[in-house]
Amino acid sequence: MNDEFGNAGSANDQAWELLQVNDPANSAGAPDLAAIRASVLAESGKVVPISKRSWLAPVAVAASVALFVGGGAGYTIAAQSSGESSNSIAASVPEMGGVKSGSATGSQDAKMSSIWGGRAYLEAGTGISDTSGVQVGYTMDASDINRKDQLKQVAGVFSVSGKITGSKKDGYFVGDQNYVKAVAQISGASWDLSQLITWNYSDSSVNPVYCGGNFPMYDTKSSSVGGSATADLATPMPEMTSEAMPTAIPEPTTAPEPTAIPEPAPAPTECAQPSGTLPSDESALALAKEKFGALKFASDSADWSVVDNGGQWGYNAEMASAYKLVTAKVSIDGIYSNQSWSMTIGPDNAILNATGFFAKFVPTAEYNIVGAKTSIERTQNGLWANLPPQEVYKEGMVYPMEMGINSNPSKVARNKAGQPVLDANVDRITISKAETSLMSWYLNDGSTILLPAYLLSENDSKDSRQWLQLAIADEYVDFS
Repeated sequence: MNDEFGNAGSANDQAWELLQVNDPANSAGAPDLAAIRASVLAESGKVVPISKRSWLAPVAVAASVALFVGGGAGYTIAAQSSGESSNSIAASVPEMGGVKSGSATGSQDAKMSSIWGGRAYLEAGTGISDTSGVQVGYTMDASDINRKDQLKQVAGVFSVSGKITGSKKDGYFVGDQNYVKAVAQISGASWDLSQLITWNYSDSSVNPVYCGGNFPMYDTKSSSVGGSATADLATPMPEMTSEAMPTAIPEPTTAPEPTAIPEPAPAPTECAQPSGTLPSDESALALAKEKFGALKFASDSADWSVVDNGGQWGYNAEMASAYKLVTAKVSIDGIYSNQSWSMTIGPDNAILNATGFFAKFVPTAEYNIVGAKTSIERTQNGLWANLPPQEVYKEGMVYPMEMGINSNPSKVARNKAGQPVLDANVDRITISKAETSLMSWYLNDGSTILLPAYLLSENDSKDSRQWLQLAIADEYVDFS
């Protein structure tokens, strides 16, 4: 027998001689491979009961690892705050979509960057100032707001009938329990921590049917393969039992039946011109101000905009004006905050949905802030990779969220030597305008704070791409 290096054992090596003498292989006979194979085949046909815990545990471990390593919108994607520093900041959550920390949906910033093909790499254009200074942040307080009373007001303004149900902890609901007609809801303390109480209204009965567009339509309620309807695409979990399940006897092997290929999904129908009186920008804006004003919304402190919104249902540019999206962006002491109320209006002044919030903004102590140029350059700094800029959505735009950032079927670029040139997948943008702003940030305890930031614009046009980037000095961030 050779040692681990492939050399023959030395006769003078007593340890090696003892290993040879006690080698179990010396007394083992040749294995009966046929018997082993028969035993394995016999056991493979048995079905043994499993507990829910046995499969749930590894799934939970995998999920927790993915959240920590993958980052996303979790509490811990930024540098952990030290217990000795009260100024340390945790992780951000983008405003769009209302995704809070710990959400399973993953990084919204990653999705937003994917529509343009890569991570935002911002560069300061000429004329961008680098003057540092100080700026206050804000916390939000809604502890004195009665949620049930506020939802009663929302229901009255939007004519939602029914009994209000729910609780302060979980929020309240009123309207059609089947969500076919008008409903209104308000958040609970377990979600908003009595900081920013959000409400929403919707009426599915006035929503248009999706049509046209470039997105395929799929029937998610039923499907037919080979003429037979399938009841459910999900595999049901077996009921747990304390008794062992009977041994399954394998049936004789037969040739598999050919797999039926489902028919292609039906193409979207052409959009029919909506009937009724179509809204204008002016009439939609007036209706939104009327409804929001009835809820004591401070119209004068908001930046109002109206855009065509029919594209959300597949309408082309000529017909998109049948639906209007009105947005009121809230300013705090004259500073852009990325907080807003919104309303979608259709023909005959039908209100499809509306959203808003109730809260008071409380100033914090002043923060030291860096200049706009330094803030922009943070997108190029690896230490700030987990505190990225947030791209600002434009009202009414339809974003192709499913476009992959890593798939590129185009021809591979090569250098003169024929070697492939790799794509760094960076979205390189030159910033031409920087304005004082505020940026929402979720802290590790789940609370929210508005931090000093810059609103960065690629150009001066109304449709310019924009980002929010933190302006606070490095002293408020733990990079350890």
